[in-house]
Amino acid sequence: MSGTKIALFFGAGAEIAYGLPSGGKFALDLFRTPVEDDKAEFRRQLERIPLTSNYAAKWLPHGYLKKRVHVFGRSDFEGIVASSLEYRREEILAFLENFDQHAARLLSGPVLDEETLRQKYRQEIGADIGDISYGQAVKLNNRLAESVRLFDSDYFSAMLRTLEATPDHRKLQQTVRAILELLVGACGQLLVSRLNEELFESSPDRLSVFDDVTGVFSMDYRNAGQTGMEIVIDDKPGELTAESALTDMMVELGRAVLEDVYAQAIDYQALIDSHFRYLYNPKAHWAKFTKISIFLHTVRRYITTRNEADAGKLAAGPGFYHDLIPLSGEASIQAIGTTNYNSYAEQVLESSLLPSIPVYHLNGSVNEFYDPYCNHIATCETGERPGPPVHIVVPFLFTQSGVKPLTSISMSRRYVELYDKFKQSDIVCIVGYGFNGDDGHINGLFRSLAVEGKQIVIFHFGGDNELVLRKEYQTKLRLSDPESLHVFTIDGNRKSKGKMWWERALQETALTPAT
Repeated sequence: MSGTKIALFFGAGAEIAYGLPSGGKFALDLFRTPVEDDKAEFRRQLERIPLTSNYAAKWLPHGYLKKRVHVFGRSDFEGIVASSLEYRREEILAFLENFDQHAARLLSGPVLDEETLRQKYRQEIGADIGDISYGQAVKLNNRLAESVRLFDSDYFSAMLRTLEATPDHRKLQQTVRAILELLVGACGQLLVSRLNEELFESSPDRLSVFDDVTGVFSMDYRNAGQTGMEIVIDDKPGELTAESALTDMMVELGRAVLEDVYAQAIDYQALIDSHFRYLYNPKAHWAKFTKISIFLHTVRRYITTRNEADAGKLAAGPGFYHDLIPLSGEASIQAIGTTNYNSYAEQVLESSLLPSIPVYHLNGSVNEFYDPYCNHIATCETGERPGPPVHIVVPFLFTQSGVKPLTSISMSRRYVELYDKFKQSDIVCIVGYGFNGDDGHINGLFRSLAVEGKQIVIFHFGGDNELVLRKEYQTKLRLSDPESLHVFTIDGNRKSKGKMWWERALQETALTPAT
């Protein structure tokens, strides 16, 4: 073993190799998951609370046992769509601009393949996909966008031509409408934002009344992306064969595209943030308190019972966690940080006789529960709700949120301890983590390390230019000097330029002594 000290940080992308969904797919699955069991668990907690306790009398609303228990549902979709269009509109537009690229990728699965679709299209339309284009026939209002490449797309044009041939096909019409709504919604949100920010091109500085006239324009999100959200949540993948109708194939392609774009751009941060505060004050808004409480139970249940982890790979690999075994023979692993909620990293370490490496869950875990009344975190390895049944507790899981409070002394110590472990290391390697805006509490940790000169190695999935990527991550981390920042691309076999990811980190990073 060399004297190199290494620390690691894993995001959701690190577990895709084990069969788990990406962060976006995980978010969509949460809103598809039935919640009856979680509502029942919440009811059981309420019934265990002694009616004569100060907790029941002072903290809970009067008559709480008879009050309706609320959950997130279709009525909340508008808020999710609004937040996605407002904060992720650039990602949505970029996705639609590259419609063919994404469609071709989605046409490689067992449900629908590209060659079958092309043959069926040729058979029923009498032309090849790509022969017909609506780029000149459809023009978006130039106030929304000067040019839109979506209508030049081979596959979207094929969808339009199929709809033109079967105008009464309700499902295909709804699918095409959903894609158009998403396009117009993203462009419209950009226009609305510009109008509200630039109502007056110039005005006297001393007249503040002009600054008071803001936010005049808004969008009706019921007609801007909500149709697509409903399709993604409600519709299941179609059961197709080579004999299926062209319209059914196009509907399935459209559904897959919508699911893909929402998985990449879904933003429910505003929804969670607007409810999270009521964990601490159920009397102020019982509906929001019950929604966020039950949602956290649903998240935990989904992770523990409904995920698609490959048991074989978790037991023997391959995967990033199993790569820690050969890595431990070449370097000293100081600590592991993670945004993931499950305990797979610990399981692999223990089964490989490497249990002494500490693992820090910065977004909570399935083995932790939180009592908002006492601001207390309890760990329970058995998975059962800890402590006496006198308070309502919720799974301690920070889902997509800008709130992400440290919540307790034990959580504050967790951040400080991990930061100290990182500082004591020569290299900090980051795998499968996207540096999203709602993870600012973690991004700031890495920023501080980079400013202090710690060697930060980010592994980026894909074959992009590493120099360009380095600039992008420098911007994400808001670093003025990228000297200590390294970005290495990585492929589906966890290799970077022909070497295992950790080997390249050890061999090619210019090390500096730990401080």
